[in-house]
Amino acid sequence: MLQKINIINFRSIDKKELFFKEKNIIIWPNWAWKTNILQAISILFWNNIFWYKDNHILKDNTDFLFIEWVFIESSFEYKISFSYDKKLEKKTYSINWKKISKKELLKKSLKTSYFSPKDMNLFYLWPSSRRDFINNILWNIYPDYLLELKKYDTILKNRNKILKNIFEWKSKEEEIIFWDNKFIESCQKIYDYIIPLNSYLETNLLKESDIFKNENIKLNYRYNSKVDFKNIGESIKNYLDKNLKRDIILWRTHIWPHIDDFNIFIWEIEVSNFASRWELKSIILKLKLLEIDYIKHITSKTPLLLIDDFQSELDENHLNILKNNLKNLQVIYTSINTINKELYNNINI
Repeated sequence: MLQKINIINFRSIDKKELFFKEKNIIIWPNWAWKTNILQAISILFWNNIFWYKDNHILKDNTDFLFIEWVFIESSFEYKISFSYDKKLEKKTYSINWKKISKKELLKKSLKTSYFSPKDMNLFYLWPSSRRDFINNILWNIYPDYLLELKKYDTILKNRNKILKNIFEWKSKEEEIIFWDNKFIESCQKIYDYIIPLNSYLETNLLKESDIFKNENIKLNYRYNSKVDFKNIGESIKNYLDKNLKRDIILWRTHIWPHIDDFNIFIWEIEVSNFASRWELKSIILKLKLLEIDYIKHITSKTPLLLIDDFQSELDENHLNILKNNLKNLQVIYTSINTINKELYNNINI
């Protein structure tokens, strides 16, 4: 459980120290530091600290950043810190003041699931946002998954480059065979991660109607792919062979994990065409809870749940339903509104 965070020169924050209990609410007006607190927590534990550029994390006109997270695991206190020196362009990671590598950091760090207002667009925007949802879960669990995605991206770019060269008569058509084999091998590795997660979401979301308190509502999760998961390698090879001429003309590969998509259905209707704003928020929050359950199932670690602006679109009745779904989890909320302390007793505010 996260106990404390110390922050120096992160985004809008000069210096801040915060202590946490099992349930926490940060109440502050808009244009303050609420979201930055959640991001300061998540950039380590969500494994995405390595994606941030210095101009995204450093406070204006500063050259040094420091964040320290103090948490308890198996009755042992860990102090994990991250520092960044802009002038030296150096990042340093440590546990209990001992320098460690990125890989060691990811193995030790707590996990988080982060719900932000932009997640409300999960089913309105393009498929890449839903693929990001899947990828975020997987690299939260498996540090090697991120490496596989990078390898895959390199292979895909090289295959597309050969397609272009064949079209321009700079390469022979048989040169594509090498990259086809590499592509199929990489796809199989990625789907080895994706398929179990999809199976978990499909099975468990179907069981959940408690977010609406309506037994007649059935939610269905469906993952859409051109790949036959029963025979991944053969289905990809057959598709590549069949569509080679088209790929050469268009210089692009038209079957891959990163054009896959998923959707949620209520009574066989896509949620984007049916659900209200509070229903969408409830569904997305339920996906976040399933994400937590899956991470716990694989890693035996219970993630921390971060919810930014959690009161919007939810009335008191549905806030109470949400509260009942968050038992046995450490949660940090932000809100611009005052809180009914009788409804949310025993919460650190």
